[in-house]
Amino acid sequence: MINSSTDVQSIAYQFVQADRAAQDKLFAGRKSTYEAKLKAYNSISSKVNELKTALNDLSKSKQFEAYSVTQSAEGYAKITAGANTASGQYQINIDQLGTAHQVALNFSSETAPITRTGTLTLGVGTGDDAKSFTLDMSTLKEGATLSDLRDAINKASDNPGVRATLVRSGDSVKLLVSSEETGSSNTLTLSASDNAEMTNAINSMTVVSTAQDAKIRLGGTLELTSATNKFENVIDGLTIDITKTHEPGEVLTFTVGQDLDATKEQLQKLVDGYNAVVNTVSSQNDSKTLSGDSTTRMLLSQMRSELSQFNLYQLGLEYDRSGKLSLNSSKLENFLQENPEGLTQVLSGEKGLLKSLSKKLDSFTKGDSALLNSAKNTVQSNLDRLQDRMDRFDLRMEQLYNRYVNQFSQMQTLILQMEQTFGMF
Repeated sequence: MINSSTDVQSIAYQFVQADRAAQDKLFAGRKSTYEAKLKAYNSISSKVNELKTALNDLSKSKQFEAYSVTQSAEGYAKITAGANTASGQYQINIDQLGTAHQVALNFSSETAPITRTGTLTLGVGTGDDAKSFTLDMSTLKEGATLSDLRDAINKASDNPGVRATLVRSGDSVKLLVSSEETGSSNTLTLSASDNAEMTNAINSMTVVSTAQDAKIRLGGTLELTSATNKFENVIDGLTIDITKTHEPGEVLTFTVGQDLDATKEQLQKLVDGYNAVVNTVSSQNDSKTLSGDSTTRMLLSQMRSELSQFNLYQLGLEYDRSGKLSLNSSKLENFLQENPEGLTQVLSGEKGLLKSLSKKLDSFTKGDSALLNSAKNTVQSNLDRLQDRMDRFDLRMEQLYNRYVNQFSQMQTLILQMEQTFGMF
């Protein structure tokens, strides 16, 4: 009952809450449903995109074709095999490591000023590939020492690949000049003009190492050379990085074969990605969030339909009752032993499983018109329209509240007047 001491705002609020309770409950239920559906669709889309990423990664460089190398001895070379490697046994003799050209120039002191007249020219390479640069010694600061000369050489903008460093021995110091790259074609050239100190140092320089190519013999007879100590693709798919030479009569035998463990690991990524989609859709259906949803039902159906075009059973890929994939390692091993190129034939290429399934998944997630994206957009539109209705409803309730406050305030004023009138008698 309203009297002169009544809090009309509080009563007006209670009346409005009573008026809006049923509608608020309806709004909350619908909003929760839409938000749950949107979250479910986003979760499924995320798993589909993860599967697409796995498919694309596997299709690059034939990552599902992994090969291993077994060597007869360690310490001579690091040998790795790529996808195009032919299985088999190989023998190599490591005759010579590739080295960089290095020369040492003798100087009496590291701290004494050097002569700042004339020029010093350093170059690397032979024939038409030879490149050089000339250092004007007068550009060095007054009192420059051997350290300043070293820095000037290393920091020269037109330096074609020459490096200098200081080597100390007792009271003497040497300027060690090296080619950055190994190989016989990277021979150093040094000359000085109008500078007796540099000319004398060059004339008396010591050769620390010669520029030479790395050399190995395949099968004991076929000589192979490389400017560096890494032989890449001289045998299809193989990289041979040599670190130590053989003594006469020594040989390194290595065997290249398919790495079954690595192949299983790569194939398992396909299985895991596929199952993640199936599990996510199933969990949303079980929670009733997307129960009976045609889009997700179509997703699972078309994924399985796409895989059914390939004889996955022979690869050891099998379905269980819930529609998930599993990898039978024994069947995969038997298949690869009989058909080493079998995975390539089934999985790779424009018509292979990887590209085929990836394109099918694009129809669900690529672009606004994709099926999952379209479903998400529909839910988002419903949610936006619901929010508009809720906002308009809130405005009406605010107006109703103001009307209640006004009405109750008028009643309170009238009651107060009546109480004052009765008080006169």
